[in-house]
Amino acid sequence: MTYEERLKVYDEATKLWGVVAQYDQCVEEMAELIVAINKYKRKVLHGEYKDDKKIIDNLVEEIADVSMCIEQMKYFFKDYDIDGILDKKMEKFKAQIEDKKNNN
Repeated sequence: MTYEERLKVYDEATKLWGVVAQYDQCVEEMAELIVAINKYKRKVLHGEYKDDKKIIDNLVEEIADVSMCIEQMKYFFKDYDIDGILDKKMEKFKAQIEDKKNNN
């Protein structure tokens, strides 16, 4: 599906359920990603979960769900320079990494 096709789907969802419901859905998806990350960490760090594929598949699915939500939120807030802010944050992050490497 192209980016433009996805935008049409987001428009349809917003018309059908409303923007507040879409915000709520994004919050729910992000919470599900948190749970999936924690389960994966317990599996990897403590061996609590034995079914590797199921845990990893769920994590990947939740990443995709949150990616859709991020894309939708960026579309809702397209009048703001989100990518410009991201660039600034990435530069700061890069500097933190370089600082850490230089101080070790």
